[in-house]
Formats: sequence, C-alpha cells, structure tokens
Amino acid sequence: MTELQKINWGAELNTDLVNDAVQAALKTKKLFRYQYKETTSDVTHLEKEITEYVNCKYALAVSSATNGIFLALKACGVKHDDKVLIPAFTFVAVPSAVIQAGGNPILVECNDQYVISLSDLKNKIIRQRPKFLLLSHMRGHMPEMSKVVELCKAFQVVLIEDAAHALGVKHNGKMAGTWGDIGIYSMQSYKMLNAGEGGIIVSNNEELMWQCIHMSGAYENNYKLHMIEGRGGNKYRCQLPVYNCRLNNLSAAIARPQLKMIENTIIQTNKNYMLFKEKMKEFKQITFPLSDQFLIDPTRLENLIPEGVLAGYTAMNRPVRDSIQMQIDLDEACKKSLLHLCNSSNIPISWLGGTNNTNARLFWNWRFLPYTIRYEDICKYTKSILDNVFDLRLPLHFTEKETLAVAEGFAAFMRRLTGKGVALK
Repeated sequence: MTELQKINWGAELNTDLVNDAVQAALKTKKLFRYQYKETTSDVTHLEKEITEYVNCKYALAVSSATNGIFLALKACGVKHDDKVLIPAFTFVAVPSAVIQAGGNPILVECNDQYVISLSDLKNKIIRQRPKFLLLSHMRGHMPEMSKVVELCKAFQVVLIEDAAHALGVKHNGKMAGTWGDIGIYSMQSYKMLNAGEGGIIVSNNEELMWQCIHMSGAYENNYKLHMIEGRGGNKYRCQLPVYNCRLNNLSAAIARPQLKMIENTIIQTNKNYMLFKEKMKEFKQITFPLSDQFLIDPTRLENLIPEGVLAGYTAMNRPVRDSIQMQIDLDEACKKSLLHLCNSSNIPISWLGGTNNTNARLFWNWRFLPYTIRYEDICKYTKSILDNVFDLRLPLHFTEKETLAVAEGFAAFMRRLTGKGVALK
C-alpha cells in the first residue's frame, strides 16, 4: 500500500477534543435545547461563543446552513417570485434554499478569483431590480466587501451572506458573515466546526433574529430561552410559520470545544495549503488565487511559534484555505489523464470542466432552475473559468506529512503529463 493509499480523506472528528463535552451532554439526558428552563443549554452557550468570536450581537444555531439560509431569506422578506441574486459559483443548496423560500434565483457572473463580479452585479441590480443578494463566499473566497455593501445600500438591496465556507475568514479586519444584514455559517462535517450537520445564523439586526428564532422552532414561550432582549419575542409569537430547524445540545457540545481551538485549526489549515502550493511552483501551468498573498509563508512559521503565530494570522485580511482551487492550463486530454491519475491514486480531486454532469457546485447541472434559456448560455464567463479549475479539498485533520504526500504525488503526475514543465499541446 502506497503513502497516498493510506491517507484517510474522510471528515474526521477529533474525539479526544470533544469527548468530555459529549459525555457531559449525555449525562444531562437533555438533548433538546428547550428542556432547559434557563439559558444554560449547550446550544445557548455555543450561540454566545459564536457572537464573541465573530463580533456580532446575535446568533442562532440551527440544524443546517441550508436551513439557516432559508430562514434568513424568509426573515428578510423573500416572497413568491422575488428575485434573489446569487453568484454563479456556489453550492446547489444556495439556489435550492431560494426556491424553497419562494424566490427566483438569478445568477451573477464570477471572476477568475472565484468571487462575484462587481461589474455584473451592478448590471444585474440595475437590469433586474432585485430586492435581495445572497452572496456566497464559496470556498472561503471573498470579494471587495465594502464595494458590495455600497452597491446594496445604493439600490436598497438586502445583503444576506452565505458564509458556510468562511468561518474565520477576515476581510478588512471584519469577519465573513458580519458584513450584511444577516449571515450563515455551516457546521457540516468538512467545515471549520464539525458537528456532522448544523448551521449558525448571525446578525446585528434584532428584528431579523427574532423572526429566525420563532421560525426555527421556538414555539409557545420557548423564545424566552434565547439570550436576546427586545420586544420581538412576544411580537412574533404565533405570527410566523414554525419550520423546526433547531440544533440539538449534543451537536452543540461537539462544536464548542472546536470553536475554542479554531484559530489553531486555521493556522494548520493555511500552513497545509501553503505547503501544497510551494510544491507546485515548478509548474507554470498552475495558477492560484491572488488573495493567497495574505497567507503567511510556511517557511516563516517556525520563527513565529508560539507567541507570534496568532499575531501573524490575525491580520486585516485572512483567507482560510481548507480547499485548493487551481486553474491548470493543459489540453483536455491531459486534464482527463490528470483526473484519472489522481482519483486512481486516492486523491479525490474534481475537475470542474469537461463532461462533469454531477458536481453540485456547477450551475449548469442545476436543472431545477426556472429558466427558459439554455443553461449553457447563462454566465458564460464563469463557466469558461471553471472549465480550467481543479478543486481539491484538504481535510482539517491532515498533518503536514499527509499534505506533503499528496503534493508530491500530484507534482509527479504533473511532471508525467507536462514533460517536466512543458505542456503537451
């Protein structure tokens, strides 16, 4: 068995880290958050800790980020056939949540940095006159948020942030998910907080949060068990549908110890990314996002430990790279060969182009969208970018040894296909 074959690519949970918290939660025999008659449940504590981490007023833990997006859309006022702008590069759950809320998802072009195109966003706002922008920070990539916010304010567009992939990402000193009217994080198994499933809604808007609380399942007087002040609790009682999207105490108990360690996780994750990227320097065919410039060179990390590490990673701009997006300039035959070599050697990489008709991140595979034009004619520029992209997730449990094994294996495949750096074209 090779080193690559030995690597576990699954989403592992650090049981040593969470075991005590899980056992404590089980001993209470109270897994339903509202079994507590005061604000002492693990879910309530998680919500408070999230607000402190991302620096916002309110948080609500829910059963999934998708449900969180749905609740946010409903709280913001999305009604039947309302236009909701979304980036063309996002996960299928985003347009699905829009449709579930009754809205009409309108795709906006993305650029070669995998973020929403500001020019196309402005054009779509002017032409479509939408009331809402659901902005996904796909794979942790963020656009120039001050310009996005400026556009939304100028045209009275409600900004909802899908920060499922972006917990811990900073832009201009502000956390992803806190720029808009409301934001959502994910705790699905591959995310920075792994609760198996789960999501967290954050906002500084009291009215929006009260609506989300009631719709999530705070029926009758259970709204009183949320640490939020104001009149909204009683105001919305029995006035909104109840969708039962609550998080349970066991999931919260699993997430809380991870949140305490999240800065260390981000450091190691970014270091692994940079180690992989360093191994790819010999290939002119591979292009990485420009925003990587905000990541610390892994060769400097030894000089920063222990005190300086966190200081280095709490800069004004901080990407969090738990996955790798590479534009690879090879012909189609070489791309297919590269994909085959990786997958047959236990590197589960995705090529977003070619004949990929199942990947849930590709908008041309979303055949449920309510469009009458050919899918191939929507957002042509985004598709041309993604056609050259290879997408590789680095699980959070990866060690430097595992990362280097993957990088060296990938580099070996590239050398075979390029003749030591010269593309076969």
